[in-house]
Amino acid sequence: MVTEYTFYTRQELKELRQTLQSVLDKAGIAGITIDVGNCSYEGGEATFKVKLTKEGAQSAEEKNLERMANSLQFDITKVGTINGQLVKLVGYNIKASKMPWQVGAITGDSKWKLTDQQAKRMFGKVEEVMGSTLVR
Repeated sequence: MVTEYTFYTRQELKELRQTLQSVLDKAGIAGITIDVGNCSYEGGEATFKVKLTKEGAQSAEEKNLERMANSLQFDITKVGTINGQLVKLVGYNIKASKMPWQVGAITGDSKWKLTDQQAKRMFGKVEEVMGSTLVR
């Protein structure tokens, strides 16, 4: 007796994820943003993470950003530049020890991760003490 197995390929799952996102976007559920995220799969079974965010609600990264920016005296309203694009702080990932700061382009969908030092240089509060400029 021969058993035939059906396995998903990465390309199939990528296309399926895009299709799911498109269908959910068209559903038009008012006041909720739906995001189809990562996928785990084994053989012919796949599980997608679906995240629902109520309009106006803060994500965990946004809450962490406020807390960490306040404790390290970062200015979250400040605008920086990466590769000629204007960027601002959008989140802080507490699980990412090397590059926890998340920045996003003001125009467009580009996102980057920054180290503590990079974030301090771009978004640290500037103070003037006895004629010298200090970045805190």
